Amino acid sequence: SGRKDYECERMMHFYVCDYTAKYASEMLYLMRKSDVMIKIKDYHVLSIGCGACPDLMALERYCHESSPTKTVSYMGIDVNDRWKSIHDKIDTYRTSTIKKTKFRYWDVITHDFIIPEANVIVMQYLISYFYNTNQISQINSFFQKLIETVISRKKKDSPMVILINDVNSIYRGRNYFIELVNMLELSNFHSTFGKYYFDYNIVNPAQKYGEKHDDCKTVFDLPSEFEDIYQPWHNCSSAQLLIEVQ
Repeated sequence: SGRKDYECERMMHFYVCDYTAKYASEMLYLMRKSDVMIKIKDYHVLSIGCGACPDLMALERYCHESSPTKTVSYMGIDVNDRWKSIHDKIDTYRTSTIKKTKFRYWDVITHDFIIPEANVIVMQYLISYFYNTNQISQINSFFQKLIETVISRKKKDSPMVILINDVNSIYRGRNYFIELVNMLELSNFHSTFGKYYFDYNIVNPAQKYGEKHDDCKTVFDLPSEFEDIYQPWHNCSSAQLLIEVQ
C-alpha cells in the first residue's frame, strides 16, 4: 500500500536520491510548455507539499535556459518537519537566480495562511498525497482556500501559473486536477489550461491525459556513483495540468 508519510530522516534521504531527478525533470518539461512562465518578470513561488524542492531545481534550470537574469524567491510548505535538514541545506544555497527561500511546516488543510504576490504555484504529488492519507474529500475546500488566500491576491494584470504534477492514475486523484479550473471559473478568474502526460510504459489508454510530451527521459541525473546505492528513476511518468491565470 506504500507508506503514507516519511517517518525517518534516513528513509527521506533515500527517497530524495531515488526520486528527485525524476520529479525535477517532470517539472522542467511542464515549465517549458507554458507561454506565460516566460513572460513573468521574477518568480515568486509557492510550493505546496514541497518536500525536497525538486521544483526549485527545475526552475533554476529553466531560468538558466530561458532568461538568466530572472530571480526566484521560493516559499515551500510541507506538513512534515522531517524535511527540515534538507531545507536547512537549501537555505544556504544562493546564486544570482535563487535569491530567497523560506519554509513552513503547515497542514494546508487546517492552517490559516494568506500569501500575497505569488505568481507560480506548484502542487507536486500533493493530490495523490491527499488521496493516500484519506483526505481527498477535503480537496475542493483546499482549492477554494487557495483561490481566496493566494490566487485572488495576485497582482492585477500580472499573470500566474499553476503547475500540477502527480501520479498518472484516476485511482490516485488525477480526476480532481480539473476541479481547480472549474472553481477558478466560478470565482470569475479567466484561465487557460493544458493537460500533459509522459508515455512511459503506458498500457491503459485512460493514461493518455491530454498532450504527450516528446520525451520521457529525465533531464537531471544523479552522479554515477549513486547508481550503485540507489535506484534513481531515469524516466518521467506523471500526469500534469498547467493552468495559466490572466
